[in-house]
Amino acid sequence: MKQYLLFTLLLSVVFFGNAQKTFNYPETPKDTFADVYFNEKVEDPYQWMENPNDPRLEGWLDSQQKFTNKQHKKYVNMWALKSQLSTMYYATRAKDKKTYQEKADSLKSKYQFKHVSTSSKRSSDLMYRLRGDKNYKKLVNLKDFRLDKDDNVSIRNRYVNEDFNLVAIEFSHNGSDWTEAYFFDLLTGERLSDKLENLRGYGLIWDKRNVIYNTFEKPAEGRELLDKAKGQKLFYHKLGNKQSEDKMLYQNPDVTGTNSFRYFKLNDKVFFYHYYTVRGKTVKALSVAYITPESFYLSNFLLYPNSDSIYVSIEESQGDTVFLKTNWEAPNGRVLQADITQLNKVSEFIPEYDSRLTAVNKLGKGKIACMYTNEGKNLAMIFDLKGQLLRTIDFPEGKEINYLYEREDNAKHTIFSVSSFFHPDLWYQLSLSDLTFKPAQVLTVPYDAESLETRYVKYTSKDGTEVPMYITCAKDTKLDGNNPTLIYGYGGYGTTVKPFFDESSTLWLLHGGILAVPNVRGGGANGTEWSLEGRRLKKQNTIDDFISAAEYLISENYTNSERLAINGASHGGLLVGAAITQRPELFKAAIAEAGVYDMLRFEKFTIGSANTNVNEFGTVTDSLDYANLKSYSPIHNMKVGTKYPNVLLIVGENDDRVPPFHSYKFLANLQEKGSDDSLYEIYTVKGTGHGGALNDHDFTQELTHKYSFLFSQLDVKIN
Repeated sequence: MKQYLLFTLLLSVVFFGNAQKTFNYPETPKDTFADVYFNEKVEDPYQWMENPNDPRLEGWLDSQQKFTNKQHKKYVNMWALKSQLSTMYYATRAKDKKTYQEKADSLKSKYQFKHVSTSSKRSSDLMYRLRGDKNYKKLVNLKDFRLDKDDNVSIRNRYVNEDFNLVAIEFSHNGSDWTEAYFFDLLTGERLSDKLENLRGYGLIWDKRNVIYNTFEKPAEGRELLDKAKGQKLFYHKLGNKQSEDKMLYQNPDVTGTNSFRYFKLNDKVFFYHYYTVRGKTVKALSVAYITPESFYLSNFLLYPNSDSIYVSIEESQGDTVFLKTNWEAPNGRVLQADITQLNKVSEFIPEYDSRLTAVNKLGKGKIACMYTNEGKNLAMIFDLKGQLLRTIDFPEGKEINYLYEREDNAKHTIFSVSSFFHPDLWYQLSLSDLTFKPAQVLTVPYDAESLETRYVKYTSKDGTEVPMYITCAKDTKLDGNNPTLIYGYGGYGTTVKPFFDESSTLWLLHGGILAVPNVRGGGANGTEWSLEGRRLKKQNTIDDFISAAEYLISENYTNSERLAINGASHGGLLVGAAITQRPELFKAAIAEAGVYDMLRFEKFTIGSANTNVNEFGTVTDSLDYANLKSYSPIHNMKVGTKYPNVLLIVGENDDRVPPFHSYKFLANLQEKGSDDSLYEIYTVKGTGHGGALNDHDFTQELTHKYSFLFSQLDVKIN
């Protein structure tokens, strides 16, 4: 939500001398742009970079790429780097144990799919076979869907209709959030004539041989990276018809694109999240959708306050009852059950506990698994449909239970995994009759996992708040104040960075590196209030918590400022940008990816003014929000002559979620105002968007550059 996965770490054994010197940066044109907010004039000389068609931009980007490549050529030992990386990725293997029981054939999917790469410079093609057949057949050859020779097309989603032997494949071009769908006959492997365009989120739902989908207005040519998606509509498509013939079922009453409706299918019902007006007041609504080609009707069964601090999500349905996960009048979360045939007929199913509820999953017939987290520990509580607790499953702190669900009522068992920051998913098989579990697979890894550990600590932030943090390192790490340390942060939208495995981050650990992940306010580590304490006018708390994590690691002798780097992506990129402009002396290096750095102009483009982001950051049309945004906006808090950390910016050239001009403007300001004793460079990933590299070649190149930079800055040498 590849996930935009919050980060991927890669060992680089390469390094070059860290003696400070002057860097000769490319010349950057300036204009006389300025904006006025509440009678305050704000100069913006690099605003011209917001126009992707400005003729100056291509030349400037070329010169910056040449500068970046020149720095990259100073790195050595590339072959050793790639060899160790390859070993980590390809020598980590899972082997089935004889005790592992597969699902009964009647519960398995009718068709099997796999992705096959024919070139490291292109996304993978799609193969398929009828289960039981010996050979796979090619279904999608991606080169057939390229718009031109430079188009980096990829498969975003697939929607299988086993009853009618059909599949809809959703494609994205150059990493865009905009997608299109094509349809295939799985009996013949042939592509049908149908094509759906201007899709953006929420996917397709099959209705026999037809589909339900939503579209938005097509962005103006040349403004694909700038304009907000507006005009959301729901359509019914009959297979064989042209998209222009599709019947519109529903139109979002919000034509501004600020609020969108969401829909999904659960069991045999389609549910809607949307906004509803009652006596002139807007509230949020959960509804059952009754859909036919001729009509559409929403039956509301729950209305609740339109508050950014309240969430209600539909987790499971059984007949006319749905189970809801919510923090409504329960900050840690609880489970409600609602009757979908009556408005607001709701009762409590599982009460709020002192641990935070993170997920509610169906677990076969008559059971629900509720996932909780508390003090760094992750546990599952399994209930029957009367709310009776049947079993608790827990693991030590620093471990995360994943995939504990089972959609099939007739399943006899299911599998789940346990992840950490330093070992791959460990898979277990759970009996659904007696709820006992045992290992399902044996793992082989090219290192001693027992030599590593994750420590769960708490430190004090600027205002006295205790903040939790994971610290992963070798068990025998000496606290001598000289360990190379990387802090990774996110801190927005109530999202929690949980323990998960990445081959390259583990390689960093094996070479003496420390990985610290603070669960700062703004994230969801300690519940709703925790996320609200880092939102909108309180966003500075998020930044303070992140900075305080660095101070803690130094004070506790894990590291020092000369061996400390920070990294974050998307909201985490903003966090990194704000941290280095507020406390530049604290860090040796910073890597910021796909971040928002001009908070005053964020809402003018793409998703910036969507309701989710206004709730998270505020709006410059409000005087208090404006003053707050300006107080931490990285671009607006740079000081001339300041020695900032060495900075690497990474951005996708076609990012239409956070437009790449944020990175361009930030770089231009750093190179103009920052001390030229520091290195400020940008790595632009071609043919990709907000989610990062789309093929193996680009992925390897991006991460090689990223960690060549990191290891050189922190003077980490290969063993």
